[in-house]
Amino acid sequence: MNKKEFLKKFRFKKSLGQNFFIGNRDDLINLTDFSEDDIVLEVGTGTGDVTKELAKRVYKVITYEIDERLKDLIKENFIFYKNIEVKFMDFLKEEEFPEKFRFFSNLPYSTSTEILKKCSKINSMIDGYFMIQKELGERIVSKENSKNYGAISIFLQTFFEFKTLKVFSKNNFYPRPDVDSIFIYVKRIRPWEEKFESYEKFLKEIFSKRRKKLKKTILYLVQKSNKIDLSLRPENLKVSEFIELYENFCRSENKFNSWCNRKTFRRLSLYKKFGFKNSNFWWNLFWIWWR
Repeated sequence: MNKKEFLKKFRFKKSLGQNFFIGNRDDLINLTDFSEDDIVLEVGTGTGDVTKELAKRVYKVITYEIDERLKDLIKENFIFYKNIEVKFMDFLKEEEFPEKFRFFSNLPYSTSTEILKKCSKINSMIDGYFMIQKELGERIVSKENSKNYGAISIFLQTFFEFKTLKVFSKNNFYPRPDVDSIFIYVKRIRPWEEKFESYEKFLKEIFSKRRKKLKKTILYLVQKSNKIDLSLRPENLKVSEFIELYENFCRSENKFNSWCNRKTFRRLSLYKKFGFKNSNFWWNLFWIWWR
């Protein structure tokens, strides 16, 4: 099968975020430190050209491709590679993983964030490398006191350490996207635990009022910490401080407050004033609305 002719006729799906890497593959792979003992999990096989370069350097590549229209091209491309396992499925639906693996992906634009959030919950992922659109990548690696710092930055940095390796021009992709991309190294620094199930929602609620001071947005149930200055805004806190706030929240007996809608959330700031601690939830809610 002539790959060039195939791609000319191939109808790329914007919903799948398909932008294949067509730049110098050696320049890309040389930024990694993969070794012959590694098992690498790749998301987004594409044409398989980058996958083959990975397979030359590692023990095994397990690669995921959601678009089955590429199946014949991929199978033909991998005919001489016995250490490549292809799974034609949505990576986000995968539930079984190797006991220990490293990650690699030219992340689909449409699902980049969801894939990284899923990776945070897979403790057998040690580290890895991913390509992502530049704007989103800068948000992920941003630090406190910056305009890009937000809920997704904190959530991912709770579990991973990030290092920007190189910016790739949009000319290195086909179809050519509207923005440049950034290649990032990621290393796990904290395992996923069940206690973090509500962590993302907790962060989003706080950052929905990012310009307000914490003492005006965080309820009494998380105001017990003496180590955090609640006169600061969310964007001023370090990741470690958000973890402490969340753990404080998890220890509280009154966790219901944060999961009300935003209007209720504002009114529940009266919680401290009225001192409802042990009464029935609905009775408390009634009184807060009534007053």
